Amino acid sequence: MDSKLAEKKVNKGIFLPPVIALIGIVVAGIIWPKSLAGFMSNLLYFMSDNFGWYLNLLALLLLILSLVFIIGKYGDIRIGGKDAKPAYTTFQWISMTICGGIGTGLLFWAMGEPIYHYATPPAGAGVEAFSRGSAIFAVSQAMWDWSFVQYAIYTVPAIIWAILVYNKKMPLSYDSLIRYLFKRDIPWLSKLFRILTVFCICGCVSNSMGAGLLQIGGGLNAVFGLPQNSVVWLIVAVIIGATFILSCLSGIGNGLKKLSAICVYCFIGLLIYTLITGNTSFIGKISCESIGSMLDHIGLHTTVMNSMSTDTWCADWIVQYFASFIVYMPVFGMFFCRMSKGRTVRQFVLLNVLVPSTFCIIWIGIFGGQAMYLQTSGKMDIWTLVNTLGMQTTVFQIINSLPLGKIICLVFLVTIVFSFSTLADPMSSVLASVCVDGQEVDAEPPKKAKLAIGLVICAVAYIGISTGGITSIKGLFTFVGVIMSVPGLFALVATFRACKQCSAEKNSGLIEKDGDTAELKPIED
Repeated sequence: MDSKLAEKKVNKGIFLPPVIALIGIVVAGIIWPKSLAGFMSNLLYFMSDNFGWYLNLLALLLLILSLVFIIGKYGDIRIGGKDAKPAYTTFQWISMTICGGIGTGLLFWAMGEPIYHYATPPAGAGVEAFSRGSAIFAVSQAMWDWSFVQYAIYTVPAIIWAILVYNKKMPLSYDSLIRYLFKRDIPWLSKLFRILTVFCICGCVSNSMGAGLLQIGGGLNAVFGLPQNSVVWLIVAVIIGATFILSCLSGIGNGLKKLSAICVYCFIGLLIYTLITGNTSFIGKISCESIGSMLDHIGLHTTVMNSMSTDTWCADWIVQYFASFIVYMPVFGMFFCRMSKGRTVRQFVLLNVLVPSTFCIIWIGIFGGQAMYLQTSGKMDIWTLVNTLGMQTTVFQIINSLPLGKIICLVFLVTIVFSFSTLADPMSSVLASVCVDGQEVDAEPPKKAKLAIGLVICAVAYIGISTGGITSIKGLFTFVGVIMSVPGLFALVATFRACKQCSAEKNSGLIEKDGDTAELKPIED
């Protein structure tokens, strides 16, 4: 394995074009900030008006399909065959799944998003701004945005990668997916998917890191009075970059496993402390009502649009969210599948969808509930603070309102670093795999490839934040979300074909590789 791994090199034709394009967009944002920002804003609303319905319905479809795999016979298929054993404990699997999909978004928006929806609800919600109805809608919508739909988008397409690499013994690559679907290699299509993936995921992770830099900068300002400037962001970027790159270089079974465990303990500590020291009664009541409202209005929360209205809420929120989740759809499958060996498809879907979704709902219920209490009780005008100080600073004003607020702010800052690192680590590893030809699932990609991807993510995030060019990247993702849905749909078709074949096998899907074609064959007893 080691000698084989040493021979693998980064395919420069896959790595360089998307990186150059990404840096080019950031540079354009620096040189022509207003022009590019205007173009990207127009692109966002154009894509939402013309393709938002498609993204929303695709998200709803993936949610329904996750139930199909949980309830249906395909859930009985064991990934890797009937004798396959799990490589990770359930806790390790849970911690890597929860932390691997969060990044900085949930920490940043669990308190911010409900306030936005409370002040500016969509026309389709049928509630008035700053009312009791808008408060319940706001928390329930935030719960839904960050839970079941998101993880269904990540998980359902991951099933095919798990079956291809562990049951069909094929490399973890788009070549395998295309060969399985079309019964032949299509090099140009595989190369196109790989280039798009590197471009989109590098951009998404850089955008997440940029949000993290702003958030940490706001926290340092709130706790220590440090200015929010490029020097502070550079120091923070170096710390975060060193954390996730070193973790990534040590491999998923070492770095990510330990980093995720630490992050989960930080999450749990913050949740318990905020629940106990915040307004527990208010948090419990609004969380209860919001969960009920969420379950009553699943369709509305998923598919609300701006038909017969000039409202832009859907473009600013759920369409943009679902688009960014769909961008990650193919690569999260490559990450999730590495933890799937020895589990049934049902276990795989249940854990990857239900567990992190439940965690996110609890997190938003507690932190979003506390923020809503401060806003509605008059103890803190969060909406005014958001519009004057920015969301990144306001988050820490909310946390600082708790007993021992400055200490909790420090813990929150550390958690942001760990949380982003547990997203950037697996994404860097997956992108390194995408840039390497014939990558085996159980082999770590070359360290040079991981290092290069990690450095690009850090550089784009820092340059974008320090110059304002990061807004150009953010505005692009509704467009690329539509594009990346294509390989996602390929994966869905292949998933049902593979599950149909596996379910017919006596040994629940143990498949042998037959030469280069790797056709599915049952093993005789």
